[in-house]
Amino acid sequence: MILKHPTKMNDKISVVTVCFNAESEIEDTIRSILKQKYERIEYVIKDGGSTDKTNEIVEKYKALFYRKGIALKHLSAKDNGIYDAMNIAVKRCEGDWIIFMNAGDLFYNDTVLADLFEDKDRKGSDVLYGHTLIRISDRRGYIVNHSDCFLDEGMSLCHQSLFVRKELMLKFPFDVHYKIKADYEQMLRLKRSGMVFTAVNSIVSDRSRRGISNDLVALRNREDNMLRSRYQLQWKKKSVVLGYLKQFVKKIMPGPTTLWNVRDREKKIMKYKSKSG
Repeated sequence: MILKHPTKMNDKISVVTVCFNAESEIEDTIRSILKQKYERIEYVIKDGGSTDKTNEIVEKYKALFYRKGIALKHLSAKDNGIYDAMNIAVKRCEGDWIIFMNAGDLFYNDTVLADLFEDKDRKGSDVLYGHTLIRISDRRGYIVNHSDCFLDEGMSLCHQSLFVRKELMLKFPFDVHYKIKADYEQMLRLKRSGMVFTAVNSIVSDRSRRGISNDLVALRNREDNMLRSRYQLQWKKKSVVLGYLKQFVKKIMPGPTTLWNVRDREKKIMKYKSKSG
């Protein structure tokens, strides 16, 4: 299904960050937005009522955004979790496309948005995505080449490297019944609804491996099983008990489990690569 989008160059991009008590990470993300060479950007920060210095840090950058001509919308109020915050932020966006960058996430370089949207006509696409650099440490990481072809096998996309048209974000909001898998569920819904996913051969984001889905393995497995049943997905049912065990091991042995996760990711990448060609 191809939606009829008007022919237009230099679409406006809404970059959204949802955060809570992110004083140690929010500044890096803000600076990454400010460095972008593309002119048609707005930045929406939805804070969940932080009690640290997160909002003070945002405030000190307002003048820089103003001087660069980037509209900054700063919302700070309690919400019902990360996906509720994302839905709230979407309603304040005025861009043609929306991308979510968590606190601590960065654009891969200063020309990401210009390379993807400067003098480009994206009318044939509903969802646009590129690759991701996953940081393990300051000196180590790996690049994931995403593909929507493997969504039935797992979350083969990354929302920090993915742009969705605003009207679709409003039509297909995040399902807040999912605490850590609502982004995956949204991608499945978009795909099942016939939206056009377009891959670009560019690294879009630079993000840390840290995150709630990596820490709460049992909950991740439970929600994966919910999605497996709802969308008739291809994998075997995942063990919630084993998920709790993995959470425990990760707490007491973070180094070895990180190495195991990287090797597991490498196997999946090679599996996808062999299937695609």
